[in-house]
Amino acid sequence: MESQPLNELSWTQEREELMRAMSGNRHAVHRIVDRLSKPAFTLAYKTVLNVNDAEDCVQDAFYRLWNSKSQFQGNSSLKTYFFRFVLNACFALLAKRKDSLWEDMETYETVSSNSLENTDAVINSIDVQKALSNLTPRQRTAIVLWAYFDYSSKEIGDMMNLNNNAVDQLIHRGKQQLRKFLI
Repeated sequence: MESQPLNELSWTQEREELMRAMSGNRHAVHRIVDRLSKPAFTLAYKTVLNVNDAEDCVQDAFYRLWNSKSQFQGNSSLKTYFFRFVLNACFALLAKRKDSLWEDMETYETVSSNSLENTDAVINSIDVQKALSNLTPRQRTAIVLWAYFDYSSKEIGDMMNLNNNAVDQLIHRGKQQLRKFLI
């Protein structure tokens, strides 16, 4: 199968690609990893605000993806399905670190450019990153999925296990908080 962007594959093609990867086809594994790594890292980084932790969350998500081949039904895109694993890993990490994770702003000044290379304009400004860090993890995640990945409330709700109204509230409150910090 030629490498196509995820949004151009039907759910049947995505499931077949995942099955090929699960059965040991290295090319299929590489295609999936190539398609999902960059957006997954961006999501994880914007959720946990730490490069190493974001990388760990993405690795954990890939591990869970490889162990869930029979569960992918194609009700959502493979990317959406995979983002659920990424978010679960991020929220599990954040739950373990309720302490002062968000107080350390030095993270933003010391981020390795090598770890973030080629992430386009998604990880862009120190001010925006600081403002995002002041949101709750769930608000930040909803805002990132909505603003940076263009997901709908329904898709975000599916990933975060929330109803549309709860997602809309998170986005609304998150935008209000961002205005306070950025204006």
